[in-house]
Amino acid sequence: MKTIFYYCISASLFLASCSLEELNPSGVTVDKVAQTKEGYEKLVNSCYFDLPRYYYGRNLLLVTEGGTDIWTADLNSNNNQDYFKYSSGGAMSVDMAKDYWNGAYDAINYCNIVIDRVNEVQGYQSEEQKLEKVAEAYFLRALYYFHLVEQFGAVPLSLEETTTANTEVVRVSPMDVYSQAIIPDLRYAVEHLPQDAVEPGRPSKKAALGFLAKACLQTKGYGTNEYIEEALSASNELINNQSVYGVRLYDNFVDNFNEANNKNNYEALYQLTYDQEYGSTNLYEHNGDFMRFYCIPTAFGAIQLAGHQMEIGRWSDGDFMPSKYLLDVFRYPDNTLDPRYKMSFQTSWTSNVNYQWEQDAIVQFDRNSSIKPGTALTNGAIAIKFVRPEEGDYDVAKEERLSQNYLWIDYRDLYGEDNKVKMKYTRVNQRPGIVDNPFISFYPSLTKFNSGSLKSPRTNRYTSDAYSTIMRLAEVYLIAAEAEFYLRGPNAAAVEYINVLRSRVEGKQVTVSDINLQFLIDERARELCGEYGRWYDLKRTGKLTKSYLMEKNPDIGQYFVDGVHSVRPIPQGQIDAISNPEGFQNNGY
Repeated sequence: MKTIFYYCISASLFLASCSLEELNPSGVTVDKVAQTKEGYEKLVNSCYFDLPRYYYGRNLLLVTEGGTDIWTADLNSNNNQDYFKYSSGGAMSVDMAKDYWNGAYDAINYCNIVIDRVNEVQGYQSEEQKLEKVAEAYFLRALYYFHLVEQFGAVPLSLEETTTANTEVVRVSPMDVYSQAIIPDLRYAVEHLPQDAVEPGRPSKKAALGFLAKACLQTKGYGTNEYIEEALSASNELINNQSVYGVRLYDNFVDNFNEANNKNNYEALYQLTYDQEYGSTNLYEHNGDFMRFYCIPTAFGAIQLAGHQMEIGRWSDGDFMPSKYLLDVFRYPDNTLDPRYKMSFQTSWTSNVNYQWEQDAIVQFDRNSSIKPGTALTNGAIAIKFVRPEEGDYDVAKEERLSQNYLWIDYRDLYGEDNKVKMKYTRVNQRPGIVDNPFISFYPSLTKFNSGSLKSPRTNRYTSDAYSTIMRLAEVYLIAAEAEFYLRGPNAAAVEYINVLRSRVEGKQVTVSDINLQFLIDERARELCGEYGRWYDLKRTGKLTKSYLMEKNPDIGQYFVDGVHSVRPIPQGQIDAISNPEGFQNNGY
């Protein structure tokens, strides 16, 4: 749906879009549906439809993590180039983000219907119960507008149910959307949502507080400190009253991502469920985020695709490859590693067949004379191991890496001093010379989404039943630290927020002298990489720029255009639908 909305109610009371010319044979209208508790709650359910359909568990990672300092595309290729490499210098599709635009406005109109009709509904035992339901719509409307503003910049703002066609549409500045919709909606949600979610997938007060803190902090990107105190206040309300809101930090960082905790996650502020019952996902597609971050271990013959991908942690061929900056950010000044590196990434894989080296593979992977045709690698043995200089056995093992019967992948064979991925390799043992990098398929693979069971509803189709954690309590500590920094500069309070997270992973403690904006951005990468937010972090801190990306991730930065790529193009369907298209499109598209 575009900004112009029409609606009808089918005989089954499921809300859908239709034209004004269509016949409604049932005679059921929004007016009638909204008057009953049962009908009103069906309208509330409609507000959720587009979250699992277009956003979380679908392609949202491409526009919230892609194109940043911490990732490049798989194999540093041009796959998904509109998202990762800003079209590699070419013309970007103006429809690259249309699902987020269409889905958000579709859902926002449902939210507006729920909000506008709350005084008509009958059947609730108390006013409080009714306000809890409308608070869900306020929360969701704020969430949709948050993504719209951060993805597209100025956007049309609709806070009332649309009942007639309006083809002249005005874009509203991001700060006006925050001040008129996002922040007041979240304040309402904080006041009226229940203390505990009534069922999985519904927001509660802790979700509203977390997103209020997040939204208030994000306004810093528009040159104002107006809401930073509120960001800190909302953060502290959660941090200081965890038992009240039923949330806590796990003692172990990795417990956030264990399958056993996925559907009852104590650190999660809000989770999205996937269920065929509500129509937003089908039998073959639930949460697909688990596929996104794998390297390609099956590029080595000791790991065969057949039977490999039905086990969590053994998928192949994802979309995201870590940048050198992301791997380096886990290195402390004393040349030790932040423990979250090993807790967040898979760096070794075992064989799933009895493998024998053949001459072609010996040449491809530059084995020395100790590896001959027929050299064996047994099923279940280490087949691939990625090693970096900070690890204890690096210097010794590096000298023997090309004599191993498995692939010992050298960090320095994948990444150069220029912060780029190495696309070429110089063979020294087999047919010496410069060739395409044979090791580029094997890189650390984020494991944060390996938290569910894989399903194969039909041959060669895989999906996950995992809930998607949209925000967790650890981020609130980082929001509080950043807010303190903006308000009072480096101080002990900011340090304490960071050290709470460092303590649970037994990481190095920080001091006031460590705190600056780049440190805070680095710490967010260490804690939150892959969790739907890096593009927004760079926007907020003024680092979504060509100069910054060229410094940290030049494979991406070389294609970034200042003044253009900090927002996405308005979808062509929206431009075609309005009577005032002149100047409606974002600059450069």
